[in-house]
Amino acid sequence: MSAKACGDELTRRSFMQLAAAGVVVASTVVQPASALTPPPDWPWYKRAYRRNVIDMHIMDWNPEFLSKFNPLVYAERLATAKAQSAVLYAHSHVGLCYFPTKLGKTHAAYEGKDLLARTIDALHKNEIAVVLYMSLIHDTWAYRNHEDWKIRRADGAGASEGGRYGICCPNAIGYRDYIAGLAQEVCDQYEFQGMRFDMTFWPRVCYCAHCAKRFADEVGGELPKTINWEDPTWVAFQRKREAWLVEFAKHMTETVRAKKPFASVEHQSSTFLANWRLGVTEPLAAQNDFLQGDFYGDALQGSLIRKLLYNLSPNLPYGFETSVMLNLQNHTALKPEALLEAKAAASIADGGAFIFIDAIDPAGTINPATYETMGRVFEKTIPFEQHAGGELVQDVAVYLSTESKFDFAQNGKHVEDYSAEGVPHLDALIGACRALRANHVPYGVITKKDLARLHRHKLLVLPNVLKMDEEEIAAIKAWVESGGYFYASRDTSLVNKMGTRNDNFLLSECFGVVNGGTTPERVTYIAPKETDAFAPYTAASPLMLPTAQRQITARDGATVLGTLTLPYTNPDNGEQYASIHSNPPGIATDKPCVVMNRVGKGAVIYAAEALENHEHCGDIFVRLLRLLAPKFTVEAQAPVCVEFTLFNQPERKRYVLSAVSFQKELPNIPVNGVRVSLQLPDISVKRVVQLPDGDELPMTIENGRAQISLPTIGTLVMIAMEY
Repeated sequence: MSAKACGDELTRRSFMQLAAAGVVVASTVVQPASALTPPPDWPWYKRAYRRNVIDMHIMDWNPEFLSKFNPLVYAERLATAKAQSAVLYAHSHVGLCYFPTKLGKTHAAYEGKDLLARTIDALHKNEIAVVLYMSLIHDTWAYRNHEDWKIRRADGAGASEGGRYGICCPNAIGYRDYIAGLAQEVCDQYEFQGMRFDMTFWPRVCYCAHCAKRFADEVGGELPKTINWEDPTWVAFQRKREAWLVEFAKHMTETVRAKKPFASVEHQSSTFLANWRLGVTEPLAAQNDFLQGDFYGDALQGSLIRKLLYNLSPNLPYGFETSVMLNLQNHTALKPEALLEAKAAASIADGGAFIFIDAIDPAGTINPATYETMGRVFEKTIPFEQHAGGELVQDVAVYLSTESKFDFAQNGKHVEDYSAEGVPHLDALIGACRALRANHVPYGVITKKDLARLHRHKLLVLPNVLKMDEEEIAAIKAWVESGGYFYASRDTSLVNKMGTRNDNFLLSECFGVVNGGTTPERVTYIAPKETDAFAPYTAASPLMLPTAQRQITARDGATVLGTLTLPYTNPDNGEQYASIHSNPPGIATDKPCVVMNRVGKGAVIYAAEALENHEHCGDIFVRLLRLLAPKFTVEAQAPVCVEFTLFNQPERKRYVLSAVSFQKELPNIPVNGVRVSLQLPDISVKRVVQLPDGDELPMTIENGRAQISLPTIGTLVMIAMEY
């Protein structure tokens, strides 16, 4: 299909979707709204599980740069890789445009020839959906040519002087008009399926005149320069930074939708787990049609991120990206094919699209071997695409507070002081996900957006949530009183989102404890009481934690599961100690540090330290959860490297279970003898088949649970339980 023909079809669909939404559209060429039926293949991202991004952040000071770019070869490479969509650059971090622009600067290699139109046409002829790329805030050309647009440091200096990445302030009216104008130019000149806005975040805290004026007008006073998460002025500044970013994203999203109501819009979504400086919070997700972001970590990071994107994305499938290079800084060294296969398999098992990122050579050429490799990888995942997705089973929900991505240890530091950049809440969240994944517990990562859907879960985990608001407190209290269960740790609910520190936890009555400060000792112990969840630790040999703990008092009716034991002396005493290398337990107390409390029809476990944050406590953390929910939907006898995900597909009357082996040393060693036990609610399993071939697998029912032995797991095994 040509670019024009594809554009005509998109225009037709645009009117159809508006009509379906009840919008009256005046046109002499469109059928009456009553006669319009949206086509089954819209929107494009619903069916695109194989996607690509080719980075093209290329300067033009050298005439060789992009001189060899060939649109036909570009499209052929993506066809070889079996890609279904491509992110195609219209504007890059360096600020140069790959189209004729009246507002900015066109890349020298694109002057006088519309290579972008030819590339779009070539991709469409290969039935590859086109998503055009624009860089927001990161714009070196704009930064170097407009003093008034610069993000500025606290001392007033430009934030990118002498650096590669010029960064512009989204509060600068001139910049906002400029970048929105570029987007309008793109929309007017080309037909495409989607727009990707990259880098929608604050690269650093900005002290430009535009930010200062907005703060003075909306809050009052000067911009604070001292970090203090318990100071209302500082916290108000951070809340404004978050709100301003969402407003800017909305402005850009609406700019595209006004011109292209049927093009998808997305903002780079890898930053929801980044710290406070980037200013990215849960409301930013609403400015996307779907979420897609790039990640470069291990199997745990991928698992956690995909669970978050599944719940946070306005539509599915979300997209999980990674580079084919070892990292973005390494231009030619490629990841092993086995690693790319494991990441792609994990994405399809989690119901997400997989996106591989390549980087174009400055001359404009593309390494064909990369696309041959990805073609082989996708050849293995294609048979599973039709079986992917559904309603994710998430027995345990791990709560992400996007306003808690900071550390109280930063209080009193200058904003340009980066010496205390810890994020205790995120550390605890990651630790909880690590333990749940290692113990094969079905889990999800949720945000405030999901508070109305807590009934989907058996358990909620609040991992050292540093700040909470009244809405969160009310929803969680109501849920537990009606029969829900949750675990909370450390400082959860002690400070509200405007920075007010309470004497007691806002969830104190649910926790069954009263706050009493923290221990002066930075090494502490937990002595088990009335539970074997802490095995093999005992009162005589308690569990050591390399941290202080909250000092708490148990309320009447609460059950103490562990008490505080202290070392013989304070570890900071360099003159008097028991053992020169360590701080052995020496002072047993009756002070509680892990408590279980009944609340209405539900129950809560509170821990005075974030046990989930410590890898050696992972099994203990999960055993504590089992005191609240003894059995989970999926129970498995399998090595840690195997992760299970379960989706309900009610329209097909089946559950789909995936087992992905993602080993630290690749290629994978085949895993044999894996046995899973499933308790599926209110259904009778008729048969179990292996996907995609449909070979039937044996199953037995024991104590109301389906018992299934899985075939050998190389990288991915997927089975369906039909009911």
